[in-house]
Amino acid sequence: MYKQSEDTISNMDAVLVLNLDKEKNGEILKNYIGGATFLEMYDAFRLGKKIYLYNDIPNGMLYDEIEGFNPIIIDGNLELIK
Repeated sequence: MYKQSEDTISNMDAVLVLNLDKEKNGEILKNYIGGATFLEMYDAFRLGKKIYLYNDIPNGMLYDEIEGFNPIIIDGNLELIK
């Protein structure tokens, strides 16, 4: 699965991360980015692809790493994707 994801990303111009809210055990996780998505973002960064985030970077232990990918935050405005 991870190899296929890397191959797919390598053929794309950019990655759009739909970091929507997620409910888990009655708690709302704001702008959630899971582990597999984080790895896809890393692949995109490593391959020099643009990374668009649908919502702001989620607060959490990987905030600095995600910020280091230099994502373009579009705040739900798909017209900002270029």
